Amino acid sequence: MAKKNIVNAHAHVFTSRFVPPFLAKTIIPWPLYYLINTHWLVALAKLYFSYKNRYSFPGNGDSNKSWDKIYSKRRSIRSATLRSFNLKSKPYLHIPFRIITYLFSIVAALYIIEFLANIFGLEESIAGILDGHKTWLGECALIFELPTWGKILWTIGVLIFINWSRRVIWFLISKLFPFFSSILSSNGMELLERYILMGRFSFYGSQQQVAQRALNQMPPGSELVILPMDMEYMGAGKSKMSKEMLDIKKLDIKKANTNDEETNPDYKNIFTFQMYELYEFVRTRRKSQPTTYHPFLFLDPRRIAEEGTSFFDYDLVNGRMVLKDCFVKTYMEVRKFSGFKIYPALGYYVFDEHLLPIWRYASENNIPIMTHCVIGVIYYRGSKKKEWNFHPVFKQFYKDKRHNEAEPMLLPQTKAVDLQFNFTHPLNYLCLLEEQFLRELVGNAENKSIQALFGYTNAETPLDYTLENLKICLAHYGGEEEWTKYLETDRDVYSRSLVTNPDEGIDFMKNSKGKLSWSKINSLWHDTDWYSLISSMLMRYENVYADLSYIISKPSIYPLLTQTLEKGKGYEEQFKEYQKETSDNKKAFHLTGRNRLRSHILYGTDFYVVRNHNSDKDLFAQTRAALDEESFDLIARENTHNYLSRN
Repeated sequence: MAKKNIVNAHAHVFTSRFVPPFLAKTIIPWPLYYLINTHWLVALAKLYFSYKNRYSFPGNGDSNKSWDKIYSKRRSIRSATLRSFNLKSKPYLHIPFRIITYLFSIVAALYIIEFLANIFGLEESIAGILDGHKTWLGECALIFELPTWGKILWTIGVLIFINWSRRVIWFLISKLFPFFSSILSSNGMELLERYILMGRFSFYGSQQQVAQRALNQMPPGSELVILPMDMEYMGAGKSKMSKEMLDIKKLDIKKANTNDEETNPDYKNIFTFQMYELYEFVRTRRKSQPTTYHPFLFLDPRRIAEEGTSFFDYDLVNGRMVLKDCFVKTYMEVRKFSGFKIYPALGYYVFDEHLLPIWRYASENNIPIMTHCVIGVIYYRGSKKKEWNFHPVFKQFYKDKRHNEAEPMLLPQTKAVDLQFNFTHPLNYLCLLEEQFLRELVGNAENKSIQALFGYTNAETPLDYTLENLKICLAHYGGEEEWTKYLETDRDVYSRSLVTNPDEGIDFMKNSKGKLSWSKINSLWHDTDWYSLISSMLMRYENVYADLSYIISKPSIYPLLTQTLEKGKGYEEQFKEYQKETSDNKKAFHLTGRNRLRSHILYGTDFYVVRNHNSDKDLFAQTRAALDEESFDLIARENTHNYLSRN
């Protein structure tokens, strides 16, 4: 039997056009983060790479010609300047000339350091060194207190016309900032890397070109899951439709039949432009490459709340959801998108009330969901809201309370970077998968139509409709740090469950007495590593998956990954039933324990976010070398095919 195609289950193709301007918010103090504008920095990075690679991209002929003109002009001005000094005929001027250019470079370096110190709040840290140098140079009339624009022009002039000045300036900066790599903290440096990446991939212009680059690094016949982003509500400013996008829309309207839902360019903002651009290039390739690209539709509950029924609307017909004309219907049923993407770190829970109806629709139709499940650099940039002080579902017992009633679980985090822990925590998915928790959410919903949708009667009566078979992939498998934590932790009793009870893992809903324990939930939430939590969820819930995106670039995970993919008890008999199953979507239902665990792990790279560490072809080669052929084919072919299947 022929092997299924290899699928990269996690790839990003959105460009910097869809990213808000103030990602540096909360990392850089107010109001300085306004100076770290995403689009400015990406433009600078793009300019740098354009210059650096001006002869490396034959397809960018116009860009190369422009750089050639600039480079030639710079060289001619520099040559004319040198001829005016006539250094060749006057060798005694060489030393003074070198000294002058060296001093010019030092002054430019001090201007740059001063600027960086102001932005990153390090004035006090380097004031002694900086002031000392400036005082000495001032006494020698070698530095001047120029206005800001004057300092900028001075620095640009030095960088352009003194070839070796960049090396000198970097040397001085590295000496004055011995901790330069930690100026922004680890999150700040990751963000800086992200800016550079966006600049690098902005060369490709559209999502189509980025996707093709990703696909070209995989073997022929491979497939790609394409994941967009909607960052408008993360509190980092809003991106607007540019003139370029508005011009594209005018052309799209001229070309399209606006009465045809498939081709109507119905976008009205930066998010819908992204979705339409994504759809348009996939549509044009479906005849020749019908299964190559699997685009997902991004969901944010705040957009759903804002746009109402124009975004998602439905009727119940004979107990099933039938979508009315709305944005979700257009993309999922008319334009045939493959799944839903969410990113809770942007400031919401996966069980947000506005998502619940869509989750029932996804459950009924076997639509896969991809969700971010790792602590990262993209997260909500606003302040903590009052309602986020406690978990909406989970509870705890407080020692200072005399009565013996559980109250909402305290969430003490206050910083934006820490709040994402609460939104992305894998235990949140129990609130969808476990009827008891879902019932509480449905019962407390402000929109009472949700109660009718799930058949809610009262707090004691089980729901008529549940989400226990909801198909969710927990992207990044919790992150490399959590895999390391699992290996290093030897005291956590629940982490040991994967060793002592390898075919069941952690029982989330029962303690040793067979009852739900809030103390256990609290301990799992605060103390247990996410590798143990996610692995246990993959074993206990029939449709929960996890992908290896981004962490696949970390060599430290491969020994544990190899162990995680080992077969469990009763594999041969279970696999016979697996092969008999005609529904790809239900094949893994016949597996239990570790056999189910290994069947729910997906190959994914996190292109292009992972590019600072490895190229996709490098990650493919490393993974292929680290795993035996059966294990590799399982995660890269079989499992991902089942995850994407709606049949």
